[in-house]
Amino acid sequence: MKQLLSLTLGLLLLASCVREGDNTAPAPDAHAKIIGSAEGAASDTLLVKMDSQDRILEIEGAEVKPMFPHNGSDLDRWVIVSLAEGCDIEAAAENIAGMDGVEIVEFSSYIKRINVERAGVPASRPAATRAVEYPFDDPELPYQWHYHNDGSLSEDAKAGADINLLNAWKYTCGDNRVVVAVIDGGIMAEHRDLADNMWVNEAEKNGLTGVDDDGNGYIDDIHGWNCVRGNGNVTADAHGTHVAGTISAVNNNGYAVCGIAGGTGNGDGVRLMSVQIFDGEDGCYSHQIAEGIRYAADNGAAIANNSWGYSPTAYYNDGEYEQYCGVVQEAINYFKENAGLEGVMDGGLMIWAAGNDSVDYANYPGGYNSNVCVASMAPNYTPAFYTNYGPGTNICAPGGDSTYGTIMAVSSTSVEYASGEGYEYMHGTSMATPHVSGCAALGLSYALKQGYHFSVDEFRNILLTSVHDINQYMHGTREYYDYKTGSYPTFSCDKYKNKMGTGYIDAHLLLMQLDSTPCLYVETNVESTLPLDEYFGDGAKDICFKGVEISDEVKSSLGITTTPTVEGGMLKIKCTKAGIGRIKVKAIAGDTLVGGGINIGGMAMEREFEIVARGSVAENGGWL
Repeated sequence: MKQLLSLTLGLLLLASCVREGDNTAPAPDAHAKIIGSAEGAASDTLLVKMDSQDRILEIEGAEVKPMFPHNGSDLDRWVIVSLAEGCDIEAAAENIAGMDGVEIVEFSSYIKRINVERAGVPASRPAATRAVEYPFDDPELPYQWHYHNDGSLSEDAKAGADINLLNAWKYTCGDNRVVVAVIDGGIMAEHRDLADNMWVNEAEKNGLTGVDDDGNGYIDDIHGWNCVRGNGNVTADAHGTHVAGTISAVNNNGYAVCGIAGGTGNGDGVRLMSVQIFDGEDGCYSHQIAEGIRYAADNGAAIANNSWGYSPTAYYNDGEYEQYCGVVQEAINYFKENAGLEGVMDGGLMIWAAGNDSVDYANYPGGYNSNVCVASMAPNYTPAFYTNYGPGTNICAPGGDSTYGTIMAVSSTSVEYASGEGYEYMHGTSMATPHVSGCAALGLSYALKQGYHFSVDEFRNILLTSVHDINQYMHGTREYYDYKTGSYPTFSCDKYKNKMGTGYIDAHLLLMQLDSTPCLYVETNVESTLPLDEYFGDGAKDICFKGVEISDEVKSSLGITTTPTVEGGMLKIKCTKAGIGRIKVKAIAGDTLVGGGINIGGMAMEREFEIVARGSVAENGGWL
């Protein structure tokens, strides 16, 4: 038996919208149930959370309807109250909050799009003559320094300030069973470099126009949902299309750019679902964004990329956010609990931009302690001049920087260049975030290939530790180009130390951590001596090592002419070529002879390592 909760609001033209003669005072704690502010919020809409899914709220003169299609979750307790024109929304909120059974009354806040610097396509740039073998024929790949940076594209760029993607691609390039929701401006679904990797709702694509063919509560949602307009017509947006391309532009199609998890050109790229929360100059209200997040969870997304956030002054700490966050954070929690990839990851992973305000804390929702939040790194390991940093920031990735010219921004798909479906350059934490989302998608693709299974917490922890140290570069000053004034201000890098998250993401290291395979980093053309005590224990110097097993193929690919050796617990190896390769270090636990037969002795043991050789490596393993 459903419980009926009724509140009457008259239609007389009274500022408060409360019927004349109704002197019922709100309950003493009613005001505490109201979150947010009417300023900048929808003028005729309130979001109400009931204390039970069985409650029915009826308000005379107002429309009350469920916020979401019911599916038995806690989000079913939310309803949307559409008030009559001319109502005093604050007075209405107070009255509704005073009703028994009402848990929260929230003003539906308006979310504006984040500002991003668009650099356009450079008029000129260095020839793509870098000495590395690229696995795909996309002509812009050599200019995507954020994937592989050898320092040759600019005198200010530093080798290794990238996500080490070429080495990761040797293990996987994506999997079309992985779906990433891009909660942003709409993706240009027909883009030549995106079309084959778009998520497609086949029932709607092959069904009847104007009909909910798959029964998911949304009509004609072929590639996702336009939350601004409330329909399935996803419209092309420059920002959303750029973000999508970094995650999964189609690889090896001889056109434009590559995506991190864009596949091999054989229909095996990660799928992109467009959840549109910006359309032209229009943004969304809280309830529309919450709807989009739940849509992504209910329709197969495992990862959600969020290159958006509230203004830096909206919330200053987690306690304040928890008090006022309302339905958006509940939808975020819903995604984490109900999205995922069957058999691979239980729960959904949400990744956010830290913001471009140069302040020493991350914007919310990204800054909240359970949300992964991404800061931006320049092409030389220093912080991008615009990035937010400090509390709330969890990890960083390349996001581009104007100091080094447009060529050192992030290159990805575009709706405006090269006949409307080419590529362009942007920089911002909006661009850094899809690098982490793309790496996560690549990680799930590899987990599918290997048959691995994780909880979302386990996978997130591996993601956040698949990084290299950035703090070693947080010293001195650097200048940046202020495009508004045409000047070159300077800032101190020291203030960013220990405030850029765990470090900068490495796609290859992520895959190796999923494999539980340690990576050993060596500099090419230098004999490296690497301690093995971390892997064989503090007594490694006294263990009897029986040699290193290495294939001729690995020797050739890394330019190894002398078989590596182990002496005193130290591995000695020299690589003359950049690349990766597996070796096995063999040892005996407890003796110098393996027991068996007529022998009493020790136990044979071995550890497998991934050798990663690049141009230069810091003493602590980070790229220089």
